[in-house]
Amino acid sequence: MTAEIITHTTLRELAAAGAVREAAAVARGSRWELVVRYGGIERVLAARKTKQPRRWAHLDSLARYLAEIGIRQFATDARDYDPDQPGQKRPDRSEALRQAHEAAEYDRWFREKVQEVLDSPGQAIPHAEAMAWVEKELERRIGPRPE
Repeated sequence: MTAEIITHTTLRELAAAGAVREAAAVARGSRWELVVRYGGIERVLAARKTKQPRRWAHLDSLARYLAEIGIRQFATDARDYDPDQPGQKRPDRSEALRQAHEAAEYDRWFREKVQEVLDSPGQAIPHAEAMAWVEKELERRIGPRPE
C-alpha cells in the first residue's frame, strides 16, 4: 500500500500555522521516514521532485530538518529499524554527481582557455575596426542600412 504524501512546502506552511498535531520518525530498515498528522489526516513527507517518501540515513538529520521548519517535538517508531539492512542505492544521485563533475571540469577548461587568450600578446582587433568589418559584411549580404 502506498502512503499518502505531503510536500515540503505544504508541511512548512502547516508547521508555521501550528496545524501539525504530531510528527513521528518511523524506521524503514536502516532509514527513517517522517510521518505527520494534521487535522484527521496522516501523511508521509515526499522527497523533492518525486512522489516517493523522503528517507533519512540518520535520525539526527531528520531532527535537524524538523527544527528548521519549526517542529521541535516528535515521536519515534523504531519497531522496523534494522541497522544491518543495506542503504538505499541512489543511481539518480550518482548520475547527477557525475554530470556535476563533468560540468565543473568543462568550466575549468573553458576558463583556462579564456585566460590564455586574455594573457596572450596575440593580435587584438580594436572594437571600431571589428564593427566596421561587421557593417561592411552586413551591407554586402543584405544591402545598405536604411536611413
